[in-house]
Amino acid sequence: MADVAPFSLTLFGIAVGLYSLAVLLFSASLAFSKRRVADAALLAVMLGWPFHLASIFTRAMESGHWPLGNMYEYSTGIAFIIATTYIVLAVRTKQRLIGMPAMMLTVGLLGVAYLLYVPPGQLVPALHSYWLTIHVTSMASSSGILTFGFLFAMGYLIRSWADAKALARRAGTVVSAAQAVTGGGATADALGSGGTGFAGLVRRRLPAAATLDSWSARFVMLGFPIWSFGVICGAVWGEHAWGRYWGWDPKETFAFITWVIFAIYLHARVTHGWKGKRAALIATLGMVSILFTLYAVNLWIAGLHSYARA
Repeated sequence: MADVAPFSLTLFGIAVGLYSLAVLLFSASLAFSKRRVADAALLAVMLGWPFHLASIFTRAMESGHWPLGNMYEYSTGIAFIIATTYIVLAVRTKQRLIGMPAMMLTVGLLGVAYLLYVPPGQLVPALHSYWLTIHVTSMASSSGILTFGFLFAMGYLIRSWADAKALARRAGTVVSAAQAVTGGGATADALGSGGTGFAGLVRRRLPAAATLDSWSARFVMLGFPIWSFGVICGAVWGEHAWGRYWGWDPKETFAFITWVIFAIYLHARVTHGWKGKRAALIATLGMVSILFTLYAVNLWIAGLHSYARA
């Protein structure tokens, strides 16, 4: 008789299905500019959220430990933080469009989680500590929050590109108008500088570039202290488990590199006034570092944290 899938995995699958539906609806709302479709997408996210939460709690009951002991659990935990943060953001600020990249990333993380799935089981001895709850929860939470710093930074870059296209179009229209006055023969289409194509759609749907840049900074300022707290807790746990606070293990090293990147972001922004494109590029580098720390280090670089694969 075939093994029956754990109940947590069934709940996980329902959440993935509803989140995937949300991605499709968000895409449709972008294509057809329908607010009601975007609202339906948000509803799909909100319907999937309790199933996601239930899958995490049932996984904890099935395994008998805090469900952040391996890559499957950690990936679904980060995805849960992203979905939760988006719901709060959507309800409080009426944001809808950011839901498309947020839920695409959520579904992607859940897909990776499924690929790395292991049945519920006991923790390896190194993880039998209350520091698992404190340290790993902090790192997962900060990763999910910092993700929005990256998403809004990407939104800023896209909106800035669209604004530059509109400015170039407007400048071309002015030139054409001058040529018409002097006999150059500009057409009516050239004189009408309304936003068209993808750039026009972006300018109609995305907030102003400065607003997106500000939102990116807010999420970095929220996520960075939590990441810092998680790194400190990891050092304390390392002293309890291995007799030293810091040993430049690959996971420790890249967690520190990620910390440095976001520290540079905040320092450059506050002290030197770095905003806009430069800040967005640093936030992007920080997101790359988070993903590298999470997957590349855990899966392919041997170290004291290699137990996270199992």
